[in-house]
Amino acid sequence: MGRVDTRGRVGLNTPSVTELHRAWLELVDTEGPFLAIPPLKRVWPQGMPALSDDHKAALVDARKDFEAAWERFDRTPDSGAVLDSYRVARDQWVETVLRDVAGWAESLSWGEAPGVQAQSPNRAVTVTAHATLIGVDGIGALVHVVDPTDSLRQTPNDLWAATPVDRTEALLRENKVQLGIVTDGRWWGLVCARDGAMAASGVVDALTWIEEPRTRDAFLALISRQHIIGGDPAERLPVLFEESVAAAEEITEALGSQVRSAVELLIQSFSESAANAHRRGLPDPLPTRTHDTYEAAVTVMMRAVFLLFAEERGLLPSGELFDQGYGIARELDRLIARETEESEEALDSTSLTWHRLLATSQALFSGASFESLRMPAYGGSLFDPSRFQFLIALNEQGTLAVTVSDRVMLHVLRSVQIADIRGEARRISFRDIDVEQIGYIYEGMLGYTANKVDQTYVGLRGTTGVEPEIPLAKLEELADANPDPRTLAGAIRAWVEEDQPSAKAASAAALAKALTAAVDPSVVSGLTQAVGDDPELRDRVRPWLGAIRLDLRKRPFVVLPGGLMVKETPSRKNAGAHYTPKSLAEEVVLHALQPLCYSPGPHQTAEETAWTPKSSDELLDLKVADIACGSGAFLVAAARYLADRLVEAWIAEDPANAARKDLHTRAIRQVVANCLYGADINGLAVEMCKLSLWLVSLDRDLPFSFVDDKVFIGNSLLGLTRLDQLRCLHIDPVNARMDETFHGQIIDVETIIRRAVELRHHLLSEIDENDPARTSAAKKRQLNQLGVTTSALRRIADGVVATGLPHGGKSGKALDEAHENLRISVRAAFANATSSDYSFLDSIVTRGLTPTVPTDYERWEPLHWLLSAPDVLLEHGGFDAVIGNPPFLGATDTSAAIGANARSWIAEVVGRGVRGKADLCAYFYLRAFDLLRSGGTLGLIATVTISQGATRAVGLDQLTERGMQIVRAESSRKWPTRAQVQYAVVWGSASPSEGRIVLDGREVKSISTLLEAGSEATDPVMLRSNANRAYLGAKISGAFIVDAATASSIMDADPGSKPLLKQLVTGMSINSEPEHVSDDWVLDTDRCTEAELERHSVLRTLLHGRSTGEGEWWRFPRPARALRERLDQSDSVLAFAEVSQTIVPARISAAFLPNHKCAVIVTDSFAEQAVLSSTFHWLWVARYASTQGVAPSYAPSQVYATFPLPSETSKLTALGRQLDTHRAEILMRRQLGLTKLYHLVNDSELADVADSDVVMIRAIHVELDQAVADAYGWSDINLDHGFHTYRQMERWTVSPAARVEILDRLLDENHRRGATEGSSKGRQARRGPAIADEAQSVLFAGPQRNTGPL
Repeated sequence: MGRVDTRGRVGLNTPSVTELHRAWLELVDTEGPFLAIPPLKRVWPQGMPALSDDHKAALVDARKDFEAAWERFDRTPDSGAVLDSYRVARDQWVETVLRDVAGWAESLSWGEAPGVQAQSPNRAVTVTAHATLIGVDGIGALVHVVDPTDSLRQTPNDLWAATPVDRTEALLRENKVQLGIVTDGRWWGLVCARDGAMAASGVVDALTWIEEPRTRDAFLALISRQHIIGGDPAERLPVLFEESVAAAEEITEALGSQVRSAVELLIQSFSESAANAHRRGLPDPLPTRTHDTYEAAVTVMMRAVFLLFAEERGLLPSGELFDQGYGIARELDRLIARETEESEEALDSTSLTWHRLLATSQALFSGASFESLRMPAYGGSLFDPSRFQFLIALNEQGTLAVTVSDRVMLHVLRSVQIADIRGEARRISFRDIDVEQIGYIYEGMLGYTANKVDQTYVGLRGTTGVEPEIPLAKLEELADANPDPRTLAGAIRAWVEEDQPSAKAASAAALAKALTAAVDPSVVSGLTQAVGDDPELRDRVRPWLGAIRLDLRKRPFVVLPGGLMVKETPSRKNAGAHYTPKSLAEEVVLHALQPLCYSPGPHQTAEETAWTPKSSDELLDLKVADIACGSGAFLVAAARYLADRLVEAWIAEDPANAARKDLHTRAIRQVVANCLYGADINGLAVEMCKLSLWLVSLDRDLPFSFVDDKVFIGNSLLGLTRLDQLRCLHIDPVNARMDETFHGQIIDVETIIRRAVELRHHLLSEIDENDPARTSAAKKRQLNQLGVTTSALRRIADGVVATGLPHGGKSGKALDEAHENLRISVRAAFANATSSDYSFLDSIVTRGLTPTVPTDYERWEPLHWLLSAPDVLLEHGGFDAVIGNPPFLGATDTSAAIGANARSWIAEVVGRGVRGKADLCAYFYLRAFDLLRSGGTLGLIATVTISQGATRAVGLDQLTERGMQIVRAESSRKWPTRAQVQYAVVWGSASPSEGRIVLDGREVKSISTLLEAGSEATDPVMLRSNANRAYLGAKISGAFIVDAATASSIMDADPGSKPLLKQLVTGMSINSEPEHVSDDWVLDTDRCTEAELERHSVLRTLLHGRSTGEGEWWRFPRPARALRERLDQSDSVLAFAEVSQTIVPARISAAFLPNHKCAVIVTDSFAEQAVLSSTFHWLWVARYASTQGVAPSYAPSQVYATFPLPSETSKLTALGRQLDTHRAEILMRRQLGLTKLYHLVNDSELADVADSDVVMIRAIHVELDQAVADAYGWSDINLDHGFHTYRQMERWTVSPAARVEILDRLLDENHRRGATEGSSKGRQARRGPAIADEAQSVLFAGPQRNTGPL
């Protein structure tokens, strides 16, 4: 028989290029995103070249002496003389390989490179480069040579807990070189450490180069001079590694989609078991709560991945007995072989793999012991059979009530072991998958559940893993109303967008084509099985087969009535899951935890040589939390970092520890047991976080680390954090009644808390099955006892939160009465030991914690940190560090996701009443600081809005007022993976820092809450002189928009309707069209009465058919009436695209109708056009506007309303007219929009290119900026134009020094005018009434005429 490929097909005996590359890659010990097959195939499309005979001969000759030296050292490793002899032979061997075989020749500089070194964090160990590869651009690669070792991934016995590979990475990064080779002569490692990217490495064994020539030839080809500093730059290793990162991200994304499809298939399989039981008159084997079935399916996938990860990395028992009875790693190959020999359908009749998975899960949880195999009882909720009893329950015949066929398991295992990317199947090695990647794959499962359907559903085609479903009856209904396939496709997509916001259906064109396409006969034959042999249903479904997606078994996706279907939950549309790369998590953790591991350290002195490592006891006393932990990426990074420091401390305290092989594993388990805490609102996320911590601390001979007491389920923003909140029965004790307190009269709070702290101390120790007090069973018992001990206080704490939630936490008579009711209810509930009535308290809790909007939760679960971790908050004084990546959720989305009352409560309680439409991340920053002890640190990722507008006012401004110092920040970065997201990172200290302050990689004196250099971030005030001039356009739904041909036909049929048709201006048309106006037209009926509309029957009939026909259906969703009145009185106005990096106004006719993506300035002044086109205004917008990605959002109340305009001058008028005239001519002649034109103007690579139009526009802007400076009276500022970057935007603009001066003077001028006008300013202004741009009335105070709903 021929070879079997990854899909189970029999092929020819000649291996493919993919297989050739995979064959040698499988023999390389890789870590991180090492070289992927796609870039390897691009550069070596025939496979790796064989070593030439000359090079092979040189290699064989050189190897003889080295191999002899190696064998001598292997026999007498303790002899100093033998080691010295080995070093000489090793150096000769390494030099020969590099100079003569790899072809470095004269480019090799052998000998220690001066100044090229890196030091351990404690400065105890220094490593150097023993050789360099020199190219025309400098050093192309470093060579680090080490003494003989068992593995380049083994930590040496010194005071640096880093492997030779890790040390080489540090050497590369410290010296800004991308490539390095590390070797002891036998082991050779290739390391790539590109700036801003995760390191990747591959290690090979030179002693196998005779037996494994493919790996030898491949490795030597990779490190050849040609592919480092010579040849085609596109074929050099840094480029290949960059492409490999993209390939690895593709695999991660593909696995995420495939796992979702596999979970869906498992749910189908469970449903089929239930249907079979129903047909046989047996009880339904599935849980009543359908979400339990969904969680079980996800858990099955998590078990499979855990086993694959652990088996491939040698973290579980190995041997023939384990492989035959329990191993999962080879199961896919067994199933593929059966599929090939028999057929895929034949696998439907057996369920051997399912039984194996259940048996393995049971053995891992409870342990197994045979003559040649011992597995400890690993424990852990992941494998706990009691969590999902229905998976192992037996029916009346004594067989499993729920079974999963081998056919289903074939696809389940294939989904996590073979990534299908653009039709190419890529086999996955779990040696190359990080714990963080596994977490991300499963985070994609959050926000879904399983629902029982009451009618037939079919699955539609779409993006893999997020395809939509639709009731068959609804599909038929839409078809009746839309007989044309194109309109039907549009109707289907519209229904999906409304019903399943996160689903991604096929495009309208693809869907229309599928509706009429011929269907493969195999799909038709699979339909019978899909519909359960129901001929009537089969005939109903058959017309839609072209549009129905296939499940992993290639059957049409059909869910019958009573079956289970995976459905997105309300939170899914707000979910923003972006894979957090290991490198980013490690960076956040490094700068948050490093100051805690040294005393003095980074916050005490900038002199790194003065840092003194803390003792092991001090390190293990650290408490680190991620309060929105997701799958635990940051806790995993913290575990690794602290474990490295702990190893260094243990060796420093007792050098004998250096000889222990298990030192790092012991360290990481101690860190997990003592130091790390996590929390998440989602129970599945908590299980994923626990899985990540188990994986990172796994020891094949020991149970899983016990983390149930440290990873909590609950909402970190809801809950009590202080003891006086319990004592006073009030979330804000200052406002509680002072005549009596709860403590001492009903329950002895302190006694309960002291007992809880004692129990927490017992739980902190590492699990030890040989100590009866530290076994997993003992710890579970202690955790249960802790829950019982604090249950009464938890009930009361829930009552405190529930009392305030219905009132949004706002003080007043209603809230006072609610707290009095709480006081009464608590007295009744805890009157005495024999007489208790919980009914009143329970009713308060139920009412208050029930969400007011659709959510994933029946009731909110407040996380009372005071009760969950009293040892940390009360005894320890708080956490030493809070790290993580809180949810990315805007202010509007937050209200929709949790309800206005919950958002208001968070704003009042966590935000301390500071008003503003802040993004959710601001409140996580505040809660993180609430939980810090004195001297603690935080390191949190956020959206870039953390330093903007209301989010800054609520978050960073408050934190700095409360004593936090921003010690390090990244103001704006692109997310490292494929997600098009900009983010910021803030590191803060709860005590003053005397060390280095770093902003965007540069040392500065201080960092303001704007995340700019400087200590103060004072807000501008809104100027009354700018009122009634700036607006956003009307929000116009699609029903009102028609193309030019339709508009023309309406006017031809009814000339009187011409005033009711306006040409549309959008944000896109402003920046993309030469004349700034769209091709589309608007049916402008908003200001008509219904009677007036009746006189234009053609227009009315068209609009009525396109709208809902309900209410005042002819009016715009948000009409911008105030703007419309001003347009009626104007000939032309200035308009900005609301979101744009260009930030240049266009002059448009007032007869056009701007939509809500336009910011309109009602002025016809060319002088004002000049000012608003200047660098002065651009800088103001860039600093004070909120952003979407990098692009600022031109909210009039934030930027125009606060901008102090200079006096108009004749020079400004002339330049404004000149800019408008010349620019309009260029745009029309070259058919450009503003974006493309200014892309040329701001392109530094065009600095010396002879483009006369670009040169002219630049010159006008230079003259214009000077005229604006003169108009302000600031002629003394040296503008010094050039290409400079500000807030991630490169422009032809003033120098950084001029920028700072301009912004300072503009802010001073704003405050001066504000004081003159009597405007409020600063924090007080932010506490005042919020200005809502969406309202579209005039910007500030004053009566407004309102002719209808705004």
